[in-house]
Amino acid sequence: MGKSADKPPAGRIRGWQYAALWLVAVVTVPILIDSWRHREAPDTVPRQLLLDLDGNRIDLFQMSQAEPVLVYFWASWCPVCRAVSPAVSALRDDHAVVTVALSSGSREQVLSFAREHDLGFVIVNDPGGDIGRTWNVRGTPTIAVLYRGRITSMTSGITTPPGISMRLWLAGMLAAPSTETGPGERQ
Repeated sequence: MGKSADKPPAGRIRGWQYAALWLVAVVTVPILIDSWRHREAPDTVPRQLLLDLDGNRIDLFQMSQAEPVLVYFWASWCPVCRAVSPAVSALRDDHAVVTVALSSGSREQVLSFAREHDLGFVIVNDPGGDIGRTWNVRGTPTIAVLYRGRITSMTSGITTPPGISMRLWLAGMLAAPSTETGPGERQ
């Protein structure tokens, strides 16, 4: 056997190169799809007064200044949300999580649904879909990650706990400067 047997033929991709290309595709394609799907979503956190089911005020912009915040748009009538909600609920002990129940009925109906399905996260009821429209949410489930006043990522459809955790981690790692300004400061 000569030297030529040790070299792969020109133009052939080695196994590790093939695996690396697949890894890049698996990561890049969903990001590109999410970017296209949510191209009309706001870049910064909409300034809205939100009230959870207990009447507590929530300021997502302010919450996102200290750490990444997960905002989960879901609906009681959404079958995919029933698969994603437990993953979101599991993250609430380690991350700031606020959820928005879109067009899911009255406060009492949403509370009943949350108890029945053991949803332990903070819930804002959006019976008319107004909050969802402000965020340009077009389907459920939709997950947004906020950090320092910016929406760092938005995805719709089924997702996994590692996928959600990675988005939260990336938000902190790739953080842009805060969009909040103090008195007399300019952006």
